[in-house]
Amino acid sequence: MNNGILNKFHSLSTWISNLAYINILWLTFTLLGGVLLGIFPATIAMFFIIKRMFLEKSDFSIIKEFTILYKKEFKKSNLLFFPFILLAIIVAADIRFISSLDFAFNSLVVKLFYVLLFLLAMIFLYSLVVYIYGARGKKEIFKSSLYILFNNPMTNLYILTGLLLLHFLTLKVAGLSLLFSGSVFSLIVLMIVQKTAKKLYS
Repeated sequence: MNNGILNKFHSLSTWISNLAYINILWLTFTLLGGVLLGIFPATIAMFFIIKRMFLEKSDFSIIKEFTILYKKEFKKSNLLFFPFILLAIIVAADIRFISSLDFAFNSLVVKLFYVLLFLLAMIFLYSLVVYIYGARGKKEIFKSSLYILFNNPMTNLYILTGLLLLHFLTLKVAGLSLLFSGSVFSLIVLMIVQKTAKKLYS
């Protein structure tokens, strides 16, 4: 019984340390790419690592695999996902501009733009997932992301709940964001969406 408890404790501590390590690598490689050019290949690498290590139970060198994936996906991921940043900037600028105006339906229009920003964020998130599950090409990625978004409303709710809980914890516990924000959130997302993604790309 004691051995069983020790084994479970060891497995849990390994999980936690690996998640922290992956998160630190994600932040480091994002900075190495100058943030804007580093965020996408680093995020893709993180999602791939999380999927292989925690969902597929593969055993490999994290730093070696992360570096290989980062270099491999650097150009491709930026070409595929950088437009999301541009669209988000445009929508955010529109929200700010419309908020400064004074007309009858100002509040309603601003709310609609916030909904648009939320949908854009969810499409981006699902795009990352379907990409690591095998979707290729902007059209296929966008189509699969929309399918998950509009055909799985509970999935959206679960992910939003997970994000809010993680955000709450990182605010309450000092240093938690630095060690676990990206890796834990990517694990939550993949655990929630993996069933649907597997159906699309099995």
